[in-house]
Amino acid sequence: MNGFVNLKIFATALAVTVLVGPVVQWLMPTWAALVDDVGAGGAWFASIMYHIVYGIIIGAGAALSVSLLVRRGIEVTVKAAAISACIAIILFDIGFVLIGSKAVEFSYLAILLAIFSFILQTVISLTPIGKAHSSPVT
Repeated sequence: MNGFVNLKIFATALAVTVLVGPVVQWLMPTWAALVDDVGAGGAWFASIMYHIVYGIIIGAGAALSVSLLVRRGIEVTVKAAAISACIAIILFDIGFVLIGSKAVEFSYLAILLAIFSFILQTVISLTPIGKAHSSPVT
């Protein structure tokens, strides 16, 4: 393994979050209110900006997980990072709509999102889902 493993995992988690997150938010019932406030283009722009921040947090949690897994000699794949980031952002967006942003401060949500990403990355990397038909990240 070389030094770019964490960067590959971080970049994968960030890319998946930015690609999947706005689409998930678009499917949520709160999208119409956002479009009414800032217009369709503004809603997409705001959603992408939010998900860049979420992607950085998810990527950091995934990279920390990968650091620990690689030290233990466990192979990690980009596929596992993509799956865990996709699951994390879908569940986070759904939870954010159900719980609401007013219930908890963003700093607490960010910490919970990083921990959730860490756990998901670890679990998926240890299961056959994250390893099936994938080559290890080198």
